[in-house]
Amino acid sequence: MPFLSRLVRPAGLAAALLGASLLPGAGAVFAGPAQTLRPGLWDYALQSRRGGGPEMNLAQMLSAMPASARPQIEDQLRRQGMRLDAHGRLQICLDAQSVATGHPPLHLAGHCEVKWKHPDAADWSFRYACTAPSADGHGTLHVASPTSYRSDYQVSGPQGPVSGKAQAHWVAASCGGLPPMRDPN
Repeated sequence: MPFLSRLVRPAGLAAALLGASLLPGAGAVFAGPAQTLRPGLWDYALQSRRGGGPEMNLAQMLSAMPASARPQIEDQLRRQGMRLDAHGRLQICLDAQSVATGHPPLHLAGHCEVKWKHPDAADWSFRYACTAPSADGHGTLHVASPTSYRSDYQVSGPQGPVSGKAQAHWVAASCGGLPPMRDPN
């Protein structure tokens, strides 16, 4: 996900998480007048590919990184309204304010310009360009129900191209002490 590219230097993990906030790739929050996503705790299953490399899920990437790096990553994620569960799934807290904004928070690093399109009640598309660090990307998001959505994304940045997909599912109304995810842009 873009928000993690500035946090994590192990290239595989940073690449995978590069798109998770685009869940957007980290949380779609609005699906038109008839359907709003539920606030609360959401689980994300991520698949990511860096360049022409193999597709990997988040658990595979976590197992490949040094164990000493995980506490730092977990702390940085928590401060942004995210955490990794014991099975390597990313969890995100979306509060009522987040779901009322009309689009998902992207958590992009640097100064970013984001353009959203909402062609119908279930689908979103987005494009963005960021500076410091330089990155740009685009993706789509499809809301299946108030408790489920999926996204696809592609990112170009200093570490090379990354593509991925995510499935998001609502878990619970309570975030269990995890602060809400916020879009810093």
